[in-house]
Amino acid sequence: MGASTPRHHFSSSSSLPRPLLAKRIVTFALYALIPLALLHYLISLPSPPTQSTTSAADAATSSSPSPPQGAEVAAAAEKASAGAKTRTRAPAAPRCDYSDGEWVRSPAAAPLYNGTSCGGTIKAGQNCEAHGRPDTGYLRWRWRPRGCALPPFDPAEFLRLVRGRHVAFVGDSLARNQCESLVCLLSSAFPSQLIRGAGGGDGDGDGDGDELRKFRRWAFPSHDATVSVFWSPFLVNGTEKAKGGAAGLDHNRLYLDQPDERWAAELDGIDVVVLSAGHWFLHPAMFYDGGGVVGCHHCPEPNRTETGFFGAFRLAVRGALREVVLRATRAHQQQREQRHRPKLAVVTTFSPAHFEGEWDSPSACARTEPFGPEERWVEYMDGQMLRAEAEEVAAAGADARARGAGVMVEAMEVTRMAALRSDGHPGAYMHPFPFAGGARERVPNDCVHWCLPGPIDTWNEILLQLVKRWADGDGADADAETSSP
Repeated sequence: MGASTPRHHFSSSSSLPRPLLAKRIVTFALYALIPLALLHYLISLPSPPTQSTTSAADAATSSSPSPPQGAEVAAAAEKASAGAKTRTRAPAAPRCDYSDGEWVRSPAAAPLYNGTSCGGTIKAGQNCEAHGRPDTGYLRWRWRPRGCALPPFDPAEFLRLVRGRHVAFVGDSLARNQCESLVCLLSSAFPSQLIRGAGGGDGDGDGDGDELRKFRRWAFPSHDATVSVFWSPFLVNGTEKAKGGAAGLDHNRLYLDQPDERWAAELDGIDVVVLSAGHWFLHPAMFYDGGGVVGCHHCPEPNRTETGFFGAFRLAVRGALREVVLRATRAHQQQREQRHRPKLAVVTTFSPAHFEGEWDSPSACARTEPFGPEERWVEYMDGQMLRAEAEEVAAAGADARARGAGVMVEAMEVTRMAALRSDGHPGAYMHPFPFAGGARERVPNDCVHWCLPGPIDTWNEILLQLVKRWADGDGADADAETSSP
């Protein structure tokens, strides 16, 4: 429109007075200059920057007295491209949130092992198949996170990622439960050797096995890998109450400022440490810090003010992670000149119990299917334990990065998925064939630990994904070099 209007006015100008004609000519000139000015502006704009490899190659060529030709240009570009690759890392894949989802029935899902094939590893009280549990439906469920997928456990991949490494579980009997699950999963495809601790049996029947079962180690010669379990129900130094009502200390004593050297002393030789504790904090206890009493739960001493156990639990998790980070920092600084892969520290969050009614009722945890997502929520105590662990993991991770510690700290949040699996506990089958003589009015139940195989195998599916991220260097301290497994 702007181009036609001036031409129209110019063509009829012969009939106009001269001053008006001059005015129209000036207007036409201005219309004609606008496109020219715009074209000049566009031509004078600076060229957009090219990709980093091309710019580096151009800079290298322009600085030479006589620009290289042919193969020399290609070599310069290849060198610049290689430099760019070493300076940058491809963005990490989005992290999957495994903490929320639902259990879906999967008839095709079959455990990688059973109570017979791995009977020498499984503590008898969790070998539900060997103890005669008649239903197997609890084995046919898979955890489906919201918005992402959780692949089945792959023994070959796990051992490839930890080749030449040491994986250690530290904590209470649930840490041992998860450790035995991992050993059974791995042993389903690769031979293992028990090189430390007893082979089986119920020991004194306290739910934790005999003393030798509390400190066991397996070797996987095919990959020069090691898996261990360390008994440490408080994660920090502590004195346990006497077992089974025997004479002696009737409460626990926790020294929140002191590491438990039974496992901490071996940290230099541990590459992946999985911490898991919580249920022992519910027992009566005195809490000490700096040589003095700082609190108590179900206070066993007179004239003490009840503090509960949430604060002590938080400090214990904090102290255990602090020990991992500090010792990893020292080791990393000493090995800075060597090729060094950072450690991985994982906190398996609190796994709720499922006692419904009295503990010795035959129906204490007799469900045969999981709860639906809307049927059961994380209860107050379980949520507080989860919150403490998640917050302490975040703080320890930030501390590790600030120190250049060479340790990656992760939370494995299983609290929600565990809360839905009342069907996965041994229940009355903590003892062999509890109803062989007929129905019973009272029967002991285990509604805390998990049948093997069972839901806790899923914890190790998640652990595999965390180990994979660790081996890929995602989230590792920037000062720590990483190497492919």
